[in-house]
Amino acid sequence: MRLVPWITPLFRDRAAAGLALAEALAAHPLDQPVVVGVARGGVAVAVEVARELAAPLTAVDIERVNARGLRLGAVSAEGPPYLREGHGMPEEDVEPALERARRAARVLEARLEHETSPVAGRTTVLVDDGLITGLTLAAACRWARAEKVARLIAATPVGHVYGLARLRDEADLVVCPHPLEEIAVVGQAYDIFDPLDEWYVAGLLADAPAGAE
Repeated sequence: MRLVPWITPLFRDRAAAGLALAEALAAHPLDQPVVVGVARGGVAVAVEVARELAAPLTAVDIERVNARGLRLGAVSAEGPPYLREGHGMPEEDVEPALERARRAARVLEARLEHETSPVAGRTTVLVDDGLITGLTLAAACRWARAEKVARLIAATPVGHVYGLARLRDEADLVVCPHPLEEIAVVGQAYDIFDPLDEWYVAGLLADAPAGAE
């Protein structure tokens, strides 16, 4: 059995993490940003970031790409995937895995009843609730680049240093107030890290203020 090392939680919940992340982002000049939460958990962090920055909030779903029990990467419903280099999986296994993940992303976005707002030409802040490998947020960056954003910021309240290093090749700026070397799962950083139901995430998006356009 693999034991997960204990660390002191950094945040009470995703709302507290969002406030901490907003404070870190405020140290950087942001020209009328739009905040994009990575569904599901990232939206609960992003709503606080958007409120503090007086920015509009939208969301994108990123799904894991798995084949033969291995995680190959991640992908959005429509954007280009982010796949691990040298994953060693034959192409005939990769394409079906990508299609399964894209289909799952389309299904969730439909259930959220949320159409992702345009981000082309905007300073775009991609927000997730934490990362270990960085694959999910890297795929979100690939989606944002395909949408032709003006400036791309990848932001997370906590992350493993390895995953954060991955993001530096994808984003113009990576903001993480708590980069850690000794974290195995994101939930370790939170007192409360419950899975978020679709209806709850949909409510967060519906109730979020429009912000400054």
